[in-house]
Order: sequence, then structure tokens, then C-alpha cells
Amino acid sequence: MKSVLKRTLGVTAAAFTLATVVGVTPAFASASGCHSSACVKVQGSGVHVDWVQAYSANDTFEGKFKIYAEKANYVKWSPRTTYVNNGTQFTYYRVKVDKNWPNGTDVCVQAFLHGSSSSGTACVTVSK
Repeated sequence: MKSVLKRTLGVTAAAFTLATVVGVTPAFASASGCHSSACVKVQGSGVHVDWVQAYSANDTFEGKFKIYAEKANYVKWSPRTTYVNNGTQFTYYRVKVDKNWPNGTDVCVQAFLHGSSSSGTACVTVSK
């Protein structure tokens, strides 16, 4: 599986307005949400997951992300770096999955501030 760390410039703040997730939200064709410093975006259809993206709700976040889906036995760590989400710059970590995951799988991103201290977990549920 290939991992991508990407920077995109010139993105408007409105494009990244997301609903706050407290707990877990269902994923249909795609879903996203944030909790504390962690944000998750899942792209796919039904139980097929194309990719999972981790990013921060903070303007600047120094740390790393853990992307995991326990029902699918999946864990992937991002590199420790500075992630930016300030309206003019957006940095994220995306992993290609391209697989069907079990119905009801929670796909989560956990943020680790400075690489060690947990700073939130955001999850969405993959379902039919």
C-alpha cells in the first residue's frame, strides 16, 4: 500500500468546513469528521474503501497520525511532521486501501501531538 504526504496550496477555508464528530458517523459513498486535533476522511462506496486520509483540525499540528480499522486488521502510521490546515495551505496523509472492509468497520484517525501525546480520535463507520 502506498502512502502519500501531500501539500496543496491555495485552498479556501470554506472547502474544509466539516461537521464535528463526537463518536462515530456512518460512511456511505464517503465520509469525514473531526474530533479534537484528529480528522478522518474516507473515500469509497458502501463497504469498499478507496483511501483514508488523516489531517488535523488545527491550523498547525506537529506530530503524527495513526490510521486504524480494527475489524479489518489495518494499522498505518504517518510520518511525524508539521501538518497545516490554515485556509491557504493544507497538509494531509493519505493511504490507498482499494478493498472491501467488513460492514460496520470503524475507520479511525488518532492524532499524536509531538509524536507521543494523544490529542483526539475521529472515526467514521463503513457500512452498506
